[in-house]
Amino acid sequence: MENNTPDDEWRCEVKLGINELRIMYNHICYSYETWPGYPRRPLDEQEYLRIMKLRLFAMIQEYNFTHLDSDK
Repeated sequence: MENNTPDDEWRCEVKLGINELRIMYNHICYSYETWPGYPRRPLDEQEYLRIMKLRLFAMIQEYNFTHLDSDK
């Protein structure tokens, strides 16, 4: 059992294939680019989308780097 304190955030893990990851990345990019702005959406949502876009991009680049020769 993990030693959780009341300040810990709930977290989960998701396993995705590269195609699913790319679809999610494209959706986040679309959401970020078409974000309607404040006050229609909360201000922190735009920053969250930007961070998620960067994280997903990093995951795709890691896949591309580690599978560069194996896809041929």
